[in-house]
Amino acid sequence: MRIRLIEMSFCAMFLIAISPASAQKITMETMERAERPPGAPTTIGELAKRLRAPIHDTVVAIDYATDSFVIPVAGNSPGSLGTYFRSDVVFNNDRQQSQRIAIGWLAQGQNNCSAALEYFTLSSNSITVADDFVGQTLGRTGIGAVLVSAVTSNGAFDDDGEIDGYSRIWTRQPNSNGTVSQNFTAISVTDSIGSLPATLMGLKQNSSYRTNVGIVNFDTAAHVWTFRSIFNHNVATSVSVQPCSMSLVSAAAGSGSASGNTAFTVTSDGFGFWWSGFGSSTDNITGDGWVSRAIQ
Repeated sequence: MRIRLIEMSFCAMFLIAISPASAQKITMETMERAERPPGAPTTIGELAKRLRAPIHDTVVAIDYATDSFVIPVAGNSPGSLGTYFRSDVVFNNDRQQSQRIAIGWLAQGQNNCSAALEYFTLSSNSITVADDFVGQTLGRTGIGAVLVSAVTSNGAFDDDGEIDGYSRIWTRQPNSNGTVSQNFTAISVTDSIGSLPATLMGLKQNSSYRTNVGIVNFDTAAHVWTFRSIFNHNVATSVSVQPCSMSLVSAAAGSGSASGNTAFTVTSDGFGFWWSGFGSSTDNITGDGWVSRAIQ
């Protein structure tokens, strides 16, 4: 049975926190690479097509499945002013048996539908820690998104999968042993639907803060999204995203209010496909930053 999470009360969270199963978690420092199961998708595009459930214009609410998710931003890439960004990723398998997973690297700014999937096995009831995941585990460079899906031994989607993830992208501060970072939690592949607007809140942009906005496109066709400032309606940022890809751009100048607060209405150019939107703000002096997800 597929487990779906719509809302969790504080009491439910507390009960899970003290449950015996959670207390017996195994922590691993490496991921076990696995062979592609017979019948499993070979490319990201094949996986994207399988993930695409029937979508209707009458959909008014979306729930979250734990058998597939995306980490919207991860990287192994140099930045400005001597920075270098890496992503430490954590995977959680809540099942009392090992779990085969398919992972796709959605490199920024390119069509990744033909890119090969990689397969790994998570131990039963375990937490798997993969430091510098993009560079060390995937052997990739640059910025992108990480698509993860549970599969069975014969390559079918595993509706019983109970997987989750978390990522911290970080860099050492120039001339310092300290680090600055932003966190990206796992997001459902059915996060947002193309026919509905989303709202992105809690960001800042002025002389003290800078803001980036981004999209993960789960469709096998390219699309354009518009981030329109709620405080300054004449200011908008367009984001064009290739199929099976992500894109991260600077928010247009003037997106913030007089005090620097900013929020956006996010719309796509079509319907019938899944996507996820997000934004991040950074303090120009300290490098402190935070992330917000666009919500429908």
